[in-house]
Amino acid sequence: MNRELAGSSNKRLILATLFIGWIVLFIDRTVISLAVVQMSEDLSLAPSDIGMVLSSFFIGYAFMQIPGGFLADRFGSRKVIITAVLAWSIFTALTGLAWSLASLILIRVLFGLGEGSYSPSAAKAISDYFPHKERTKAQSTMMSSNPIGMVAAPIICAPLLVALGWRFTFLLLSVLGIVVVLLVWKFFKKDKLNAEEMDKNAPKQEKGAYKELLRNSMIWKMVIIWFGISIAQWGLTAWMPTYLVQAKQINLTSAGFLTAIPALVSAVVAFLSGRLIDRLGAYTKTVVIISTLIVGLFVYLLIGSSSAWEAILYQSCASVGIAFMLAFVFSLPHRIMRAQVVGTTVGILNFGGQSAGIVAPLIMGFLISASGGSYTGAFMFVMGCSLLATIVSATLPGSILAKKVAAENSPAEVLG
Repeated sequence: MNRELAGSSNKRLILATLFIGWIVLFIDRTVISLAVVQMSEDLSLAPSDIGMVLSSFFIGYAFMQIPGGFLADRFGSRKVIITAVLAWSIFTALTGLAWSLASLILIRVLFGLGEGSYSPSAAKAISDYFPHKERTKAQSTMMSSNPIGMVAAPIICAPLLVALGWRFTFLLLSVLGIVVVLLVWKFFKKDKLNAEEMDKNAPKQEKGAYKELLRNSMIWKMVIIWFGISIAQWGLTAWMPTYLVQAKQINLTSAGFLTAIPALVSAVVAFLSGRLIDRLGAYTKTVVIISTLIVGLFVYLLIGSSSAWEAILYQSCASVGIAFMLAFVFSLPHRIMRAQVVGTTVGILNFGGQSAGIVAPLIMGFLISASGGSYTGAFMFVMGCSLLATIVSATLPGSILAKKVAAENSPAEVLG
């Protein structure tokens, strides 16, 4: 497409809209981790039930990653983003109307389906509106919104939950999505125009590009790595508020503010990582390995924490590794893949991450129930998955970013 199609001011507005969309997505998604404390009382939920509720969202979310990417590649990012935001906003409201464990699980699965296509379609929008040299920075800037949303969620939602209860809080939060839809409608170009402005160098045979994508061994290794790290990301996000309330004996409002600290650390690290990644060169593999080790080490230390503040300190340190991997994983497709399959590639990578969102809360919930309320086994499970990511990271090519120049000149060269 025309690499100067929007002008710098419009590109900034597009990036800001995507950024805001991610923040709203994370607020709507992660409020459940706080609300489940009240839900468990109203709906008589055991820890294993809570695990199923927290995991159910990711069933729908993971399922939509690859189809969502394909739809964005096929029909354009604008249409898919608007549909996704409207859908998840409806099911955010319906969450507040749940009357039983079964109804709550069903609504959360459908909510996940709604949110599931936002990630790949947002990445596709970066490919649509930004030239190749700007995509890594734009993508990492956009993804730094994820932890900001996780910061905002407890700060905004904990007081709302205490003041209004969980049902009205979900109804109120559903309004945020309408704002995102209006911004996308205003600032994004029509998809028909995007198609007319495709990159002159884009390959003509889309079918061949998808075959090459599926044969790319590094992408599949990254799926496993991101799965392992996402076990830590979603396991800690889902269970830390309950852990702090039950094991460390603090109130819900305090737990909400404390869990915002690791998310704030993640936001800063993810933002800075986007500016660092292109400069790592041959050191990329080493930094990836160190990042995965950091996650496992500090989750292990979390097991022996003696206070809520110490637990949050260790979670914050683990968040440094998670945040770097977040920036790295989601900028990778823009550097090594054809523009026409970026949405699908991000969908495949995020399928690994969101599958972890299914597994982590569920297994941790069962481990906590089986151990009579102890979190040790659950955290050991998280640590083991982080070490799996470390092992697979050691098999990556020695200089991943050395492929960047080839990607700009001959996309097919970097797909094998």
